[in-house]
Amino acid sequence: YKLGVEFVGQVEGGRWAVRMRGMEDKEDIGQLLLGGELARAREDVLMQSEENVQSDVADVKQDQAKKSDDSPSQSQEAGSSAKPSGLAISATLPQQLTSAPVQSTPAPLSVPRGVLAPGSEVVACVCYLETPAVFYICPITSVDQFTNILTTTQNCPSGQVSPTLGMCCLAKDEDCWYRAEIVQLGEDNTTATLFLLDYGKTVQSNMASLRPLPKEMETVPGLVYKVNLKGIKPVGKDWSEDQIGGAEIVLDVGNDATQFNVKVVEVDSSGEICVSMKDSEGTDVATLMIETEIAAADNLVPNEVSKAPLEYQPGSLVLGSQSAIVLSAVSPLEIYICSEEMFMKLSTSMAMLETAATSTTLVTTVQAGDPVLACDDDTWYRGKVTQVMADDMVQVELVDLASTVILSKTQLRKASSEVMKEEVIAVSCCLDSWVEKDRKLAIEKWGDKMAGMVEQYSEVQVEVVGQVDGGQLRVKIPELENKMIEGRVKSRAEMLKEKLKKK
Repeated sequence: YKLGVEFVGQVEGGRWAVRMRGMEDKEDIGQLLLGGELARAREDVLMQSEENVQSDVADVKQDQAKKSDDSPSQSQEAGSSAKPSGLAISATLPQQLTSAPVQSTPAPLSVPRGVLAPGSEVVACVCYLETPAVFYICPITSVDQFTNILTTTQNCPSGQVSPTLGMCCLAKDEDCWYRAEIVQLGEDNTTATLFLLDYGKTVQSNMASLRPLPKEMETVPGLVYKVNLKGIKPVGKDWSEDQIGGAEIVLDVGNDATQFNVKVVEVDSSGEICVSMKDSEGTDVATLMIETEIAAADNLVPNEVSKAPLEYQPGSLVLGSQSAIVLSAVSPLEIYICSEEMFMKLSTSMAMLETAATSTTLVTTVQAGDPVLACDDDTWYRGKVTQVMADDMVQVELVDLASTVILSKTQLRKASSEVMKEEVIAVSCCLDSWVEKDRKLAIEKWGDKMAGMVEQYSEVQVEVVGQVDGGQLRVKIPELENKMIEGRVKSRAEMLKEKLKKK
């Protein structure tokens, strides 16, 4: 449940008074607490409100302009010593001063970027990722230098930075100061987009928040290199959040202890650096991403790609009206159901899987996409690894129940082809009236409400009307669709109010 916060002003003692609302339902959190009798109303006296701050800024600008009319030299001295000097400096100069000599814009203070030559090889870590195919690496030989630069930049003095494209300075990101280059300016030159030269990240900042770059840091080239991993492309049209997250795990982004052997395969006409990579065990990174379904092969030699893992057989339902069991409801575009007949087979399947688990081997190594037998609450299920986590923990999709659990690797067994030959019980469906809708928006609007509209393992009347690309079934479920009519579904805030009143 995401919250939006509005800073109203400061109260006695320096604390900030804020308003909080739900990002989706716009529910006022203060009123929600009052309605649930978990808080009492109180009136706060603001010492400094947002409007007062804006008024102070205007007064400073007017005062600076007036002093500039009387004595430009005195105005400069007063501006340099006044507390809100950044505001005074950014004020518009009065018309009377427009005839004064105009100083030329200073030449950008630039820092060269690192370059990798074609055919070169380097041992590096991945410090920032844009997509599974595009990311920034830092040679291991530069890690100590990065640490020294980062340590030095934290204590550099503040000062003005000229709003000039290509100008290098210091910018703050996540409480650390980094060497940065201005790559884009806002319309009024008060904001800038900056590239962090030793990190690879692009950030936004107010010009007033930047610091000058010390002279001694100009000569050290940027420590990161932007590279393109050769041989992969998105599985779909674009890279998904899951694929990007999977690549971050494979590349262990930000951890300099995870090292890769990087070889520059080619540098194209636009200067893009294409590389191949292997981890410390000699595993090809592109091939690993393809095997784990993070990426698809792009012009790889067939022998370079290992055979894809075994896949479960997708379940099915006959066309027409029928009774079905709801296993899981994620959104109107992702509902998992099964026939009553298949649901009754679950108990038989569990007994069979328990026998199979005792006769198969332990899982020693695991990767996303692997079919496994998974033990949850002393019951064995067919599963598929969706994420490998730290401390030998894994996230597993229980394919027959359409649910996800996090288990220890010791709770997994290898799945044989014999246990995989039966169809998956859970059948992925979408409501026919929602086929053309956006999946992301459907989850944002209905994700936290679906569980309240259809009970897990409840029986519903379903009409299967067809199939969409990818094998998902199109269905009509009148009972569910009627509840989704606007105004008939209670918001999360309304349900919370009712629950709090009962207490």
